[in-house]
Amino acid sequence: MTFKNDCKNEMVSGGPYTQTLSFFQKRWELDFASSQVVAWGLSLYKVSQNITRIGQRQGTDLQSLMLSRCALSLLLFTAGWVHLLRPELFDPAIPFAAKGLINALSGGLEIALAVGFWVPPLRDASARLSALWFLLLTPVHVYVSVNEIPLFGVGHPALLWARTLLQPGLFFWALSLQDRGWIISQRWSDVLFINYEVEREALERLVPYPLDLYEGKAVVSIVPFVMGNIRFPFLPPVPGFSKLSELNLRTYVRINGKPAVYFLTLDTNHWTAVPVARFGFSLPYRLRSMGLSSAETYEFKSKALVVRARVCETGQGTAFDRWVTERYALVTKSWGSDLWGVVEHMPWELYPAEVLEIRDEFSGEFLKLGNFLSASWARPIDVRFRPFRKIKFKD
Repeated sequence: MTFKNDCKNEMVSGGPYTQTLSFFQKRWELDFASSQVVAWGLSLYKVSQNITRIGQRQGTDLQSLMLSRCALSLLLFTAGWVHLLRPELFDPAIPFAAKGLINALSGGLEIALAVGFWVPPLRDASARLSALWFLLLTPVHVYVSVNEIPLFGVGHPALLWARTLLQPGLFFWALSLQDRGWIISQRWSDVLFINYEVEREALERLVPYPLDLYEGKAVVSIVPFVMGNIRFPFLPPVPGFSKLSELNLRTYVRINGKPAVYFLTLDTNHWTAVPVARFGFSLPYRLRSMGLSSAETYEFKSKALVVRARVCETGQGTAFDRWVTERYALVTKSWGSDLWGVVEHMPWELYPAEVLEIRDEFSGEFLKLGNFLSASWARPIDVRFRPFRKIKFKD
């Protein structure tokens, strides 16, 4: 009898089994959310493996892209579930009365965006809308940081501002996951191509990719121009960063049968552009003083290069000029990987240019120029860059 009562009392008062059951009953929301997140993560991993195999057959390396897409999708999916199941965690950040509605809408949107990354027709839309969502959330995080509102148990001002400063990274992360959408747009004007033949062996020592030759000639181009109207999706031109001068030394390569541009260097007179281009696009930018004018004659001046030229707007660019310019991709190195960047623009409208004067110490930093081949000037052109992708060389 005592044994039975003890058993009964153990069950009532909460033995190990009962305590465990009670714990899961009280925390069913978080357990359910966790199980859904794990299931979603495993599903994404399986999908990413299949897509990676397709990319390998196409000569592109999609593994890192798939992992990145998995990570952001999982982040959105998790945030969506928490918005729906634990809305009180986000309430302090919402300065409006309709907190429940806002949390429900936010959670539903984040889950929809997470799913959209894996529906091919919706992938680019999900990436762009996710970027817009992160952009719209930026004022919320600024509000939380300014007012030192604790979120998820974090209330230290430094940590709140550190979280706020992550928003631009999330914005560009989402944009980088597009297949065909653009990540930055520009307008190039006063573009002058000055083309030279160089010794093939000397150029091959500088370029880690197969050269694209023109009738057996290795070619480099000195290209000064003005870059303007620089902006990112959903944003106007960035004040103080929307116009700059640039000078680059470039050559021509062919990767997996496709023509591309490879930059030996890119110089600019804008200090902000250097870290953005180096860390955001893995391009070898350098800060240099320079200026360009084209009132009567074309004049470019920097410490290493002086050019004066006259544009002949009655003629047209030659077949060689079109070979130099009609390239809609660039290739660069980044931490041992090869990156392929698609550049979208209309065909160049080219005109012959006569070089009246050139004093060049710029190209001599890299190699010795050979015979002058041609010079051409281009009318302004609007350009968009797609996110850069890792590539693999086909056998």
